[in-house]
Amino acid sequence: MKYKVMTLFPEMISSVMETGIIGRALKEGALELQTFNIRDYADNSRAQVDDYPYGGGAGQVIQAEPVYRAYMAAVGKTEDKQLNKKRRVIYLSPQGKRFDQRMAKEFARDDELVFLCGHYEGVDERVLEEIVTDYVSAGDYILTGGELPALIIMDAVARLLPGVLGNSDSPEVETFYRDLLEYPQYSRPEKWHDKDVPAVLLSGNHKDIEEWRLEQSISRTGNSRRDLLERYTEKNALIERMKTARVQNIPASEALFFNDSDILFEGKDLYLIFDHDNCVLYAGCYDKKLAEYDKDEIEKVRSIIEEYKSVAEKCYFLNVQGVACEDKCKELIMITFTERNPISSARVRDYAEFGERLKVLISRSLLQGRTFYEFLGLSQIMQIEDAVKIGLYTSRVLSMDLSREK
Repeated sequence: MKYKVMTLFPEMISSVMETGIIGRALKEGALELQTFNIRDYADNSRAQVDDYPYGGGAGQVIQAEPVYRAYMAAVGKTEDKQLNKKRRVIYLSPQGKRFDQRMAKEFARDDELVFLCGHYEGVDERVLEEIVTDYVSAGDYILTGGELPALIIMDAVARLLPGVLGNSDSPEVETFYRDLLEYPQYSRPEKWHDKDVPAVLLSGNHKDIEEWRLEQSISRTGNSRRDLLERYTEKNALIERMKTARVQNIPASEALFFNDSDILFEGKDLYLIFDHDNCVLYAGCYDKKLAEYDKDEIEKVRSIIEEYKSVAEKCYFLNVQGVACEDKCKELIMITFTERNPISSARVRDYAEFGERLKVLISRSLLQGRTFYEFLGLSQIMQIEDAVKIGLYTSRVLSMDLSREK
């Protein structure tokens, strides 16, 4: 990830970023940081980049031209338009969308982020219209400049990137994981100021420890963030409902459990889920034996899918027949490993090349607490046959490709 920051105070950015975990990531090459002093791009000898606002009023406004020149230096624009691509330029402003963990995950998918830190009464609107892609706020309050919000965003995004944190599990088990606030943490000594570490944490019983941590997270979330607890409760109720249906619902249920996902629709027959982490829609039903779904629900699901075409990249119809009627729909086989279909060593030996690959993937899934599954096209008949011979469960799924046009 490359961070590029346009600011009046580059030393403020570098002094913070070059310390602690982020500083180590910069030294090791997991992150790159460049700062661009907007004053260096002024067109006068005094390096003045602000002026009075047209129409009167208090304060000064940062002029458009110095900002634009700094932007051109940051993104390396050329005369060849074919070589120029739209950069993600984040302008820190109270008028922007409030920054949260979901936005951090979205930004972490980019290779480069450009930040514009405003000051005074803001920046000339004309240059904002020309270069800014995202208006982001750190919260409902006003600061003296955009540097602190930029630092917050860079820190939150950086910790989601490979090679930044020492423990690869850390980003996934902290606050906001599964829509719950983090449980209490304790370290040595066992007694401090007559306060003991909870006995369950000293028991060595990992199952009891996990149950205690979940109880504490639910309690904390209920006390501080009722909105998060309601989301958590709604998702878990749907997951439990999915368990009564066939194994095809596993991708959707695990997207709800593990990923940053939203329930877009939940009816008596059908559900629709959007997995933000993978930009995938899952449409499914609770009982495969349903001969006919509620027509109003079908139309509702179709209309929501239409709304999400601009952001979703794939849509999988799990168990649903009759909803996916567009020409783009194609049939897939989902091969799944569950506790009901263990892979024996003998079968793996018989299909060594295919089996060993799956053993690695399945082991990785089990370590994460997930179910292993893969989607294979009907044309991949050899792989499907091998999967069946090894003992994997197979089911048919309809997939609609919603990939955005390049």
